[in-house]
Amino acid sequence: MKFLPSVHLPCHPWMAMVILPLLLLLVPLAAAQWSSCSKSDDYKSNSTYVANLSLLSSTLPKKAASSTTLFATSIMGNFPDIVYALTLCRGDSNASACESRVTTAFQDLLRLCPYKKNAAVYYDPCMLKFSNKNFLATTTVNDPLFIVNTKNFTTNADITQRLLFTLINSMAQLAANSLRRFTTSRLDVGSSPTLYCLMQCMPDLIPHDCESCFQDILNSTLEYLGGKQGGRVLGTRCYMRYEMYPFFQGDPKLRIINLAPHVPTINNTTTPATVYPQSQPPDAAPPPEGKVTVQEHNGKVSINNQAATNRPEEYALVWRLEERSSEFTLFDFPEILQATHNFSKENLLGQGGFGPVYKGQLPDGMEIAVKRLASHSGQGFTEFKNEVELIAKLQHNNLVKLLGCCIQGEEKLFVYEYLPNKSLDFFIFDENRTTLVDWEKRRVIIEGIAQGLLYLHKHSRLRIIHRDLKASNILLDQDMNPKILSCASNSFQWLYVSGVCI
Repeated sequence: MKFLPSVHLPCHPWMAMVILPLLLLLVPLAAAQWSSCSKSDDYKSNSTYVANLSLLSSTLPKKAASSTTLFATSIMGNFPDIVYALTLCRGDSNASACESRVTTAFQDLLRLCPYKKNAAVYYDPCMLKFSNKNFLATTTVNDPLFIVNTKNFTTNADITQRLLFTLINSMAQLAANSLRRFTTSRLDVGSSPTLYCLMQCMPDLIPHDCESCFQDILNSTLEYLGGKQGGRVLGTRCYMRYEMYPFFQGDPKLRIINLAPHVPTINNTTTPATVYPQSQPPDAAPPPEGKVTVQEHNGKVSINNQAATNRPEEYALVWRLEERSSEFTLFDFPEILQATHNFSKENLLGQGGFGPVYKGQLPDGMEIAVKRLASHSGQGFTEFKNEVELIAKLQHNNLVKLLGCCIQGEEKLFVYEYLPNKSLDFFIFDENRTTLVDWEKRRVIIEGIAQGLLYLHKHSRLRIIHRDLKASNILLDQDMNPKILSCASNSFQWLYVSGVCI
């Protein structure tokens, strides 16, 4: 089990009037996200498992949005590449928002848990899980995540436990017997704090199994969340959230005004939870193998095994580049997979000394060229970072434009503009095609190369001597204008010393 702090939100009415309109302007999944990644069971980037995930990502969001319960399960492929998947949009969501949220959840999960066959992601409005093992038949809460408000109630422990017991116990039967297995409530008991709660289980569960799942949540809440002003228990088959302020859409479906006289003895057999404080553990002391780590990026918290942990410096790099230039893009790895048809042979443009180059097409129709650095290229993250930051500063009509990059785990990719007429050597060293390039075109090509070199040598922000200029590194656009392939595709063909690349 995992135990995380959540963000404490003030509940003053005047602040809610100011904050809530601003929150409505945020993207659907701007709320915090929590992900859980398997320790083992990795898949390869060009495997059938990836293809099955890709098919799921295109069908499951629509399936969920078209369901009256905004819930969907699916099974794709055959053993050993079979994928089981489940998704649910919260009971107060609508169909139009659900499809886009599940689509984004797939993208986020592939980024947060790269190459993991078993992964789950939870947001406030929806959740998604996929696995190579059949978890769809389970009816239990199934290794939940615990997210807690770090502030404690000021009431005594006995009253606090009775409040939480009353809240969850009163809602369980109502939620289990509703169509969407969902309900909300408000608890007002004397001078005790007002509490708001939301509970839901998967709509494919029968009422009895749903109530059993909620019983597991009740036991875990009293064991691990007692005394906290707010918290969530997020499971594969059911979940619960309570706060001291309203956080769901619409009025509460249940009003609770009577407090249970006592809390029955709980026979809790759950695995002890690991509690993470609000502050992050020091980077110099990573947890032992198999322990769960906590990461927070841009307001999003993700839980990953050490083997699947995304390195925060990678995100710092791309965020910094995107802030500097609106034309530079950090591409998600699933986006590149889709654009290149999983790096298919049909999309292979060529094979260089530092890795293959693939043609791709983005959803908006834009064609791209993707350089996939080979493992033997010798580039670690630091070298890749330095090279991307350097090339991103170079902008000239006679240089191949670097549109962005993609970095996920060991995958490092450069994304360039696509030039349809290949390279200069394709024409001048072939007896038949050399006649297609007359002397006038050759003059234009020579002048363009000279302009590009002059920019690199003299007019760019950084002075660069290319050191690998040859016909195969001169690409031609649709009008046969030349563009010099930048250093990023020809690694280690330059040195960077005191602002001069030689």
